[in-house]
Amino acid sequence: MKIIIAPDSFKGALRSPEVCEALKSGWLSRRSRDEVLTFPLADGGEGTCEALIKSTKGSLLQLRASDPLMRQITCCCGIAGDGRSAVMELAAASGIELLRKEELDPLKSTTYGSGEVMKFLLDQGGREFVLGIGGSATVDGGAGMLQALGAEFFDCSGKKLPPGIGGGDLKNIARISLEKLDSRLKECSIQVACDVTNPLLGAQGAAAVFGPQKGATPAAVVELEENLRHWAELCGGDPELPGSGAAGGVGFMLRTMLNARITSGAELVISRTGLDRALENAQLLITGEGCSDEQTACGKLPAVAAAHAVRYGVPVLLCSGAVTGNYRELEKIFDGVFSISNGALTLDEAISKSAENLYRTAANLAGVVSAFAKES
Repeated sequence: MKIIIAPDSFKGALRSPEVCEALKSGWLSRRSRDEVLTFPLADGGEGTCEALIKSTKGSLLQLRASDPLMRQITCCCGIAGDGRSAVMELAAASGIELLRKEELDPLKSTTYGSGEVMKFLLDQGGREFVLGIGGSATVDGGAGMLQALGAEFFDCSGKKLPPGIGGGDLKNIARISLEKLDSRLKECSIQVACDVTNPLLGAQGAAAVFGPQKGATPAAVVELEENLRHWAELCGGDPELPGSGAAGGVGFMLRTMLNARITSGAELVISRTGLDRALENAQLLITGEGCSDEQTACGKLPAVAAAHAVRYGVPVLLCSGAVTGNYRELEKIFDGVFSISNGALTLDEAISKSAENLYRTAANLAGVVSAFAKES
């Protein structure tokens, strides 16, 4: 049999390449003669860069950049296997995972480090960018990122604002100068991997929806909304376009200032991994994610992967860290829905046993297939 393993990461536990390895090892422990191909996937959030680089046999690169609070960290980006595509994710330098809970404050946090990563990739010759923008700790409208790429911001007295613009600093910008913006950006095409359709402003906008998740108090949400409105007026462009509110407004900045194209993160990653070619003569697809519920059926990565498998008549099994809510919605999409949890565990215990439980689940599934094969 030819088995395809194509999961998302299990957030807080394992990145998708590690999920692939656990599932593959478990399956082969019971069916060693099967052909098992792995396609680590992501949807634009944490793990997108690693998934694309590993699945396309590209090169991971490390650099020093600023975290959301302008502290120096080591982070990763890469060049995909085609040798042309520069791959990066906002979460690498501007991610919420980089901060402790008590440090979360979108009035202060900045995407400046993500601009540094992009500049580094420009230095490596990157001109075709694939940029995942999920998992950020910021609501700065992408101003920090633009600043690191050479844009200059001035207050009403004409004084240049210092590096590291955060969401609370947007109100201080009276003028934007793009005279020193990196000229190489004019040669670039930028594809943004994003499954968020929120506008920049309003009840469904970046401040109202994502601000609280990133540590904003109710008062801070109001301030961030006013600041983003001011930022939108300075930049021009349409803040109501779907995806403009993604990553605290980074979607708006990339589209308005850098002429980026926003596309489905799951579809973008799948299109670059060769998954469709592998599905043409496969007998089974196994996908998964950290937690599945009704929202999975509304276009999350496992559902997108399943839709691709259906085109080739390939059955799909979903293996998730936990399954909650209405199973019926998931059963409309997947041929089998499995939670890998084993017994009554705390969340921390379940996370620590993710690899072990994935291995065991895959081994059991392979055992069922073997038993069925004997009977038939």
